Amino acid sequence: MNKINLSCLFFIITISFYAQRIVDKEGAIVRSDTLKKNIYLCFTGHDHAEGFENVISVLNKQKVKGSFFLTGDFVRSNENLVKELSKSGHFVGAHSDKHLLYCDWIKRDSLLHSEKRIKEDILQNLNALKKLEICPKHFMPPYEWYNKKVVEIALQLNQITVNFSSGTRSNADYTTPEMPNYISSNDILKSIYSYLSLNSMNGFHLLIHPGTSPKRKDKFYLRLDELINKLKKEGYQFSKF
Repeated sequence: MNKINLSCLFFIITISFYAQRIVDKEGAIVRSDTLKKNIYLCFTGHDHAEGFENVISVLNKQKVKGSFFLTGDFVRSNENLVKELSKSGHFVGAHSDKHLLYCDWIKRDSLLHSEKRIKEDILQNLNALKKLEICPKHFMPPYEWYNKKVVEIALQLNQITVNFSSGTRSNADYTTPEMPNYISSNDILKSIYSYLSLNSMNGFHLLIHPGTSPKRKDKFYLRLDELINKLKKEGYQFSKF
């Protein structure tokens, strides 16, 4: 085998080992299994639940399993719904107990609560799930905002921290018209399709909120069916954690 072939073989082996997932600088997995044409549909829930019925109906119709990250408050208020999600084969994971903002928006390395308080918050969320016989291994932090210390605290509770993949505006579907960063569902879809036309979405974590403020009338989760149809036409399948 000549030197060029050896180099190619080394490159392929390197890709096989290291291109499986992408971890951000804080230590969270922000993209999974980049070698396979799979997308992870991620849903978070805390104080609004009005869209879950529609989301579950679409996922059932499309024969797709999702990953739901739910706070302790949500779990305690919607036990039957959470049981149904788990029983139906969807992933159900932790998203904090009280949906506390753990670290500063600007000075990200600064915690806004003690390490003990954050650990208790995650643990109470896990305990709420454990009562329903759900014992997840993946955790998505509240507000999808965290730092290395939060990832370390979660790991102490045997939780692997994951977050959404950047590149689209799907995570802004919680915004309401009076907010400066408001974005319509049409524009969210355009952002996803634009990203899709220029980039691979292998292993992409696509975040959607199944419950949003009543002030937002233009619910993006109502576009889930057409979004899945589009992604399927592009050859994508769907995975869960």
